[in-house]
Amino acid sequence: MEMRNKEIKVTEHYYDHVLTQNYSVVIQIGGRFSGKSHNEEVRLVGNLASKENYKLLVIEDLETGMADGFHSGLYARINDFEHTDAYTPQSRVAHIKNTINGNEVLFRGYATEQQRLNVKKLVEITEIIVEEGEWLDYESFIGLLQQLRGGKEEDRRLTILMNPVNPDCFVNEMFIETPPDYVKVRFADGRPKVFEKHITTKFTLEGVEVEQTVVVLIVLSTHFDNPFLSLEQRATIEQLKETDPEKYMQLGEAKFIRPSGTFFHEFKRHIHVIDPFIMPEEWRRYFVMDYGLDKLAGYWVALDDGGKAYVYKEVWESDLIISKAAEMINEYTNESLYERYAPPDLWNRRQETGKSAFEVFGENGVWLTKTDRVNEHGCLSFKEWLNPYEDEQGVTTANVQITSNCVNLIKSIGAIQADPKRPTLYDKEPHILTHSVDAMIYFFGGRPAPYRPKMKTEGTKLIDAIKPKRKLRM
Repeated sequence: MEMRNKEIKVTEHYYDHVLTQNYSVVIQIGGRFSGKSHNEEVRLVGNLASKENYKLLVIEDLETGMADGFHSGLYARINDFEHTDAYTPQSRVAHIKNTINGNEVLFRGYATEQQRLNVKKLVEITEIIVEEGEWLDYESFIGLLQQLRGGKEEDRRLTILMNPVNPDCFVNEMFIETPPDYVKVRFADGRPKVFEKHITTKFTLEGVEVEQTVVVLIVLSTHFDNPFLSLEQRATIEQLKETDPEKYMQLGEAKFIRPSGTFFHEFKRHIHVIDPFIMPEEWRRYFVMDYGLDKLAGYWVALDDGGKAYVYKEVWESDLIISKAAEMINEYTNESLYERYAPPDLWNRRQETGKSAFEVFGENGVWLTKTDRVNEHGCLSFKEWLNPYEDEQGVTTANVQITSNCVNLIKSIGAIQADPKRPTLYDKEPHILTHSVDAMIYFFGGRPAPYRPKMKTEGTKLIDAIKPKRKLRM
């Protein structure tokens, strides 16, 4: 077989600081046309062709479909390398395999508890790519890092690709807003552009104190780092200086700026997101959902005796008929619920059965209470619940706290935009962001009542709650 060299170009910025470097964790943050995804696809296809016992796991939003994500990008680079004959035929199946050396790529979602459990069961993973990693939290970061056990040690790497769209995200708070440990390159304004952060963990192993340090490489890039763009492509970014300066700071300068169009600007991750904790049994528990065949978004919420709401559990699944949705809700529910809330459209009778979704849910053991539709009053009410304030101890908090395992709710509240035509409502596009937010509007529209404690009597035994702890910045 004749061997030929094939020249595939990557940006010089990527070549110098990522491709030729050996870091076990790399975080790449770039605006539009920075080339970060294309560069990674080139490197990964090279690994699939050349590494031994190499298994790549791609974490991405499977809701968008295989044709829109990293799956199609890798096949495009396989075609660029003229390696098509070495791989299984392209299809919508979330798997790519090199039939010559056995190297393969797996694609998985990470949005639901079940998806995270499925990923945890995977073995012999050599490398992980997280696409659009704005949603990533510390627990997921560590969990994915611990799964790199396959192939050769020098080939193991966790790469996070993301846009600077959510200033409340874990990556910005932990790696960008804190001082770097070593700066390799700076922007013209002095900001670190390529730099290292060191995560050091101390622990005792067989009576001996051990110190382990993970060196994380952070690389920021803009369209100026991509020499392969046309002038027309650059102009679409540069014109934002005049038309949308905040957007330009994101896409043209790789800065984490909250867009002015963000609907829930009251939401701050460091205020509203807490660690899961054990709640007193006497707190009233509720369930609320937004349901359609495209998505079941369900949440369990507890109210303390002061009326503060804690959203502590999430179910997020697609393609569930009503009976299966009810089965999943019942499977997730291991506590006594005061009420279950749902939107009024579930009370509409369906032509095919003559029954409403409300009736079918009830037949399957999930009886629901009707709430208001999403309206201006509900949106303003939820914003009031989110509004931060200082408590008696001078700590900034809010009347809604969300535990970190409610990944999709946290992502949606932070990303959803105001409706450009009706600014007192949020935009219904992209639709994927509305399911969780709609559910919260239904919950507070149901006017839930908090638990009111009775007078303490002698001999009353109280349950101690583990107080929620804020995440510590490292």
